[in-house]
Amino acid sequence: MEFTKINFRPHFFTDRPVELLCDGALKATAFRYETGVAGLKIQNQHCSMVVLPYMGQQIWFTEFYGKQLTQKSIFDMPQATTKFGDNYGGFLLHCGLTNINCAGEGEDYPLHGELPFANYQQTYAGIGRDEKGKYLAVGGTYVYRNSQEYHYAYSPELRLYDDSSMVEMHIDIHNRRGSPLDYMFMCHMNWLAVDSSRLVYSVPKDAGHIRVDPTELGGDSPRAVKIREYGRKLVEDPTIADVLDSKTQCYDPEMCINMTYKADETGWAHAMQVMPEGDACYVGFRAKELPYALRWFCRTGDEDGVGIALPTTGTNRSTAYQRAHHLYNTLAPNAHESLRFNFGYLKKDQAAEMEKHIDRILDHNE
Repeated sequence: MEFTKINFRPHFFTDRPVELLCDGALKATAFRYETGVAGLKIQNQHCSMVVLPYMGQQIWFTEFYGKQLTQKSIFDMPQATTKFGDNYGGFLLHCGLTNINCAGEGEDYPLHGELPFANYQQTYAGIGRDEKGKYLAVGGTYVYRNSQEYHYAYSPELRLYDDSSMVEMHIDIHNRRGSPLDYMFMCHMNWLAVDSSRLVYSVPKDAGHIRVDPTELGGDSPRAVKIREYGRKLVEDPTIADVLDSKTQCYDPEMCINMTYKADETGWAHAMQVMPEGDACYVGFRAKELPYALRWFCRTGDEDGVGIALPTTGTNRSTAYQRAHHLYNTLAPNAHESLRFNFGYLKKDQAAEMEKHIDRILDHNE
């Protein structure tokens, strides 16, 4: 394996775009949004995306074969804030490691944890080569310290291969304390929701593997009544969410479904949004460390997004719930753990083949 690394710093990012590296169709360009947020555009022959290296290494925007597949939101560019709802328009956010969701009663912590807006101390881009071919990588390391409780290093690396529409995420977690680390993780990937799309996934369609957590709004406003009524229908039959239909479904403000995935013989679980033309948005993840995935919808008119599969250690419930139900991973003192997931775009024939693969997983697990 070969890798040539360029370490960059915040002052590299200015109003004038600067090409940091280029090797054939693989290119990384540094720039700064009008809001002051640093952006790194990476691209190959088939896709381009913008990583925010100093804002949680979020992926703000992604495009495949000219198709804009990031959720619709009210934000046209990232905002210079660490308040979650004031800047929620990106495609991918790392969530964790001390918590992954909303605080419950009596709890107090930032929504989705410290990782979404983590300010990375080390950042880099580079060109590598392995058995799969040449790739462009963007990564970094964020060190989190909390006296007498936490000391860990979180190091994600995004890999975009030459002539590919699939993207790999490699994550290393290092517990730097002399005591075990109980950590929670979720990757929030927010695709554009497309009506008449089918959701295809390696989950048995039964109550043991699918649990709807219906959204409850207080009061009897038309909005509250509508989502409450739809939530009841969804609990009775979660499969009604498998084909997207903005006219008959209600995801305002949002809806979550918890799923326990089955993996193939290589240990990977798979999910797709198969669009009306037959092409698909794809998410795959290694299920040993991430045995669950959350399906998330937000279709308000102003927002339009679907989390096809958000790989996670647990559920959409609070930290207290995760701990009570042992929905976390434990990392030994001074040990490392690797997390892996892929995402990207499949052409019609590739999507059809993946659907057959998912069917085989489910047939094998019957």
